[in-house]
Amino acid sequence: MKAATQVVDTPRLLWTLAALVLTSLPHVMHLPWWPFVLMAFTVSWRLAAITGRYRLPGVVVRLLLAAAGFAGVLLSYRSINGLEAGSALLLVMSALKLTETRYVRDLVVLILISYFLIVTQFLFAQSVFTALAAIPAVWLVTTALMQTASAAPPLAWRRALSRSGILLAQAVPLMIIAFVLFPRFSGPFWAIPRAENAAVTGLSDSMSPGSITELLESEAVAFRVKFDGTPPPRKDRYWRGLVLSNFDGRTWSVFKARDRNLNPDTLQPLSNAIGYEIMLEPHHQHWLFALEQADPASLPRGSYLTNDRRLTRNKPVTQLYQYRVESWPEYSASLTAADWEMRRDTQFDTRLNPRTQELAQQWRSELSSDAEIVNRALYLFRNEQFFYTLSPPALNRDDAVDEFLFQSRRGFCEHYASSFSLLMRAAGVPARVVVGYQGGEVNPYTGHMTIRQSDAHAWSEVWLPDRGWVRVDPTAAVAPARVELGVAGSVPDGETLPSLFRASQLLYNLQLGWDAFNNGWNEWVLGFSRNKQIDFLKLLGMRDPSLRKMLLTMLALIGIVVGLLSVHLLWQSRPRRADALTRLYDRFCRNIAPAEGGRRPAEAPLHFAARVSAAHPERADLIHLVTNLYLDLRYTPNPQTSLSELRRAIRSA
Repeated sequence: MKAATQVVDTPRLLWTLAALVLTSLPHVMHLPWWPFVLMAFTVSWRLAAITGRYRLPGVVVRLLLAAAGFAGVLLSYRSINGLEAGSALLLVMSALKLTETRYVRDLVVLILISYFLIVTQFLFAQSVFTALAAIPAVWLVTTALMQTASAAPPLAWRRALSRSGILLAQAVPLMIIAFVLFPRFSGPFWAIPRAENAAVTGLSDSMSPGSITELLESEAVAFRVKFDGTPPPRKDRYWRGLVLSNFDGRTWSVFKARDRNLNPDTLQPLSNAIGYEIMLEPHHQHWLFALEQADPASLPRGSYLTNDRRLTRNKPVTQLYQYRVESWPEYSASLTAADWEMRRDTQFDTRLNPRTQELAQQWRSELSSDAEIVNRALYLFRNEQFFYTLSPPALNRDDAVDEFLFQSRRGFCEHYASSFSLLMRAAGVPARVVVGYQGGEVNPYTGHMTIRQSDAHAWSEVWLPDRGWVRVDPTAAVAPARVELGVAGSVPDGETLPSLFRASQLLYNLQLGWDAFNNGWNEWVLGFSRNKQIDFLKLLGMRDPSLRKMLLTMLALIGIVVGLLSVHLLWQSRPRRADALTRLYDRFCRNIAPAEGGRRPAEAPLHFAARVSAAHPERADLIHLVTNLYLDLRYTPNPQTSLSELRRAIRSA
């Protein structure tokens, strides 16, 4: 009977269930709970059915379960398309398939679905953890396939795992060859859209008191940077992200009008450019980050600078995105601005924060220039009793800036940027808030720089007639250490960052090591682009790595590896040379009865002796003597017979 048409037995079913459950568990992180309840229900039912206590559900019950599962996916995602909905539907289908597994071929289908479940994990995340978790899953699923699809009885579990492990190990060289030599696509391989409302830790397109402070609790990586040379000092590492021009009295937000491309002629470099490469974590938005000021001629393909100098991408960043930029530490910008832009950047709600307006108007009447007003505001923050704190008090919603400036005077960067920008607008100075990241940490193991969500920062920009848009960081006036040392070095006494890693030098070093490993994974596995592949092949000695040359080299190397494996397998399966006892007995069997053709395959010695003795009764005694001596030498732990005694008996026979 073929294996596919065999009725399901307990060992094969258990292997299949183990594979299905193990490959389903990682999806708990990003799918709703009910598909797993359905999976547990059908697994329990199938286990009960194999014992004979229950029957598998009939057609009506299966149809009802299928309808319920399909409806559940529609209710959860409003669609059956997309990554999350498709993965949930695949999980539901595999759970329902369990209710009709009567033959081995049904189990094979489930095992193949398990391979698909492993692949879908990489559509959600391509981290090192995902890859490490996939190794035991692939091992178990491959073992289940070997155990189930074979017509032979299943092996013991240790022997089965050993065989499948050897099989997978033999495939590793082929995998490496294909990874290095298979031509890379210009677009990302995992380009499957995610839901627009996917939850991601990071900056948003609006800022209100407390929004950036919340990011301090996150050690998540925002992006990693590799500079061509020496990185700029920390105080100059302002990673520009979003420009917030709208203000309703409490919340700053991005101006929603259609972006206009910046005219590159409005920027002129005053220093040499700094080149660097950024590996940006997915945040499902269109904005990118760069040091001020990004060179418009160096932008990555599919991106542009807006008229407020935001670096924006045409497509949202839904997966790890690597790009290269050059920036000018010093530059000059156009000294002309549109009237509508100036009006927008001086607007505010005159009904709110009256004390702030009064103070700003007083400065306007006392001071003669906008630059003096800027300096007066910084003097206020620097010399009055303002405090930089990670735990600011809650503020009144309507007059939050008034309460901050004249009462609490305790805040984080968003409090200072917001209040400073409003002071400027109330004094008639165009101002806006910029959010991004400030600083970054150099990893001593690899030299790359890591910018985390806890490095999120907000600062202001003001328009000065003789200089254009100028960056002003009021937080630096209150807490200069925030810019020089980062958040960790600027917190007041008695306050600590919510980071376990920074509390212990050992854990901190482990974090740096792990981050270095992650950076290597991102750069050489996930970021192994077409350009990197060509550079790597040139480093290995391949001149002009064209598509044809790479394919031919890959096929040749695969052929060599397959040939070596074939030779190894043939050598392993060769007939083993018999020992002296076996050779002596085999020669006796061939010579004692040449007419009978010697001993037959799988014929036991006693059966052979009986058959040949019946044909040659005159030699029966000698035949049985030789046979008994052989059996004594072969199977008795401490034989009384010697090999020379057997040899003499054979000669006499």
